[in-house]
Amino acid sequence: MIKQCKGKDLNKVPASKLEDKFMGAIKYDGHYTQIHKIGNKIRFFTSGGKEFYIKHIADELLNLFNTDIDFILEAEYIADTSGKLGNRGKAAKLTTYRTNFSKGIPNHCEEGKDIFKVFDCLECSGRYNIDTLAPFKDRLNTLKQLNLGKHLQIVDYTVPKNLSALQELAQSLVNQGYEGMYLKSPDHIYYPGKRVNDAIKLKLRPTVDLLCLDIEEGEGKYEGLIGSLVLQDRKGRIVKVGSGLTDIDRNQSKDYYVGKVIEVEYEQILDTYIQPTFIGIREDKTREEID
Repeated sequence: MIKQCKGKDLNKVPASKLEDKFMGAIKYDGHYTQIHKIGNKIRFFTSGGKEFYIKHIADELLNLFNTDIDFILEAEYIADTSGKLGNRGKAAKLTTYRTNFSKGIPNHCEEGKDIFKVFDCLECSGRYNIDTLAPFKDRLNTLKQLNLGKHLQIVDYTVPKNLSALQELAQSLVNQGYEGMYLKSPDHIYYPGKRVNDAIKLKLRPTVDLLCLDIEEGEGKYEGLIGSLVLQDRKGRIVKVGSGLTDIDRNQSKDYYVGKVIEVEYEQILDTYIQPTFIGIREDKTREEID
């Protein structure tokens, strides 16, 4: 398992870096995975480094490639969904696959029921000759040369003329129900375990204004500080939000937040707000004006 090289949200990337050209692909709502082919062995890993195995796909890859062609792929597992927001739960059988693997139970899949959207090739040996330190444009070219079978689908990258055009494209994808886009510079170098400026998450997530009812104390390194804010919307839905709080935010007193309107960014609404992130206090709004 190679530690994932992660990108940054658009608002956290230096303005000078945004002058570069970027290539963009749909950001699917699935489960991050790595697929390793080394000799005659195929291994699958989740984002947390847990191993699983899908025999049908492994056999398909071994039939397509000689033992001297090795590669490591990054992919998003979307099962048999479209990969739009809200589909991730339907791809939860990856957990079953992982559990079965740990128990020695073989996993099989039906035709077209286990789709992986492949978006990068981290390493490749044999006649393709590439590694993590190759620029993304070369890694993508290598990826396009690989015939990965029916279940591993290579995502399409577009190269609009500027960032504004990419943002317009991302907005159209959001309107269709996708999470947004993931952007990479053609010169992006893959640094395992690092978060870099030349990979950008362009999610265009919706925001909502909620009332802060209470705070919860943090744990571990946040012990004695604010761990999360307990928020409520007009319909009575409760959500706890800790993501997005800086150390300065966490050092504030309880009274600094309780009773105030808090702006939150989120992915979608189910029973509550999914993947909420703290944006800030809306000093211009009263509790009567919450969403």
